[in-house]
Amino acid sequence: MNLQLNQILETWTFSNEQWKKFVAIEKKNKKEDNIYFAIGILILCTPMLMVLRGTNFITALLFTSPLAILIPWLRQKFGNPHLKEHKGESTVKIFPDYLIVNNKKIDLYGKRKWIKDMKIIETSENFKLLEFTIEWSTRKGNTNDETRIPIPKNKEHRAKELIEFYRNY
Repeated sequence: MNLQLNQILETWTFSNEQWKKFVAIEKKNKKEDNIYFAIGILILCTPMLMVLRGTNFITALLFTSPLAILIPWLRQKFGNPHLKEHKGESTVKIFPDYLIVNNKKIDLYGKRKWIKDMKIIETSENFKLLEFTIEWSTRKGNTNDETRIPIPKNKEHRAKELIEFYRNY
């Protein structure tokens, strides 16, 4: 398939109620991810400071605790600007290299960025999400994050086609 980068693959619209439901589900998912991230910082950094810097447990814990709170909070605050309640109808536009969610651009591909995986997730509220796992290069190896968008009730087949499209892209 010969596509231009700015060619829209799909446009999905959602009512205000559907979007609120999605935002609530996704904020819950991101909050859970950030709690695990904070615990990981505490578990890894506290003993490392004790061993590498010779600090005692209390000092290491006092140093890592603010980081374990601040870093996940910053990720939550600035990492997902598209996860806001939106008055009126919400729109998701899917392009070959990026998404536009309520006028916020989310890059899928770039110089050092690519889609690692895509899948459909079913939530406990019987709501389906299309998950993009986006990976990028860092100095110490690759890292990734997930971006999820809701799938309209009548578009699950199209979501499966999009997964196949990106596998071959």
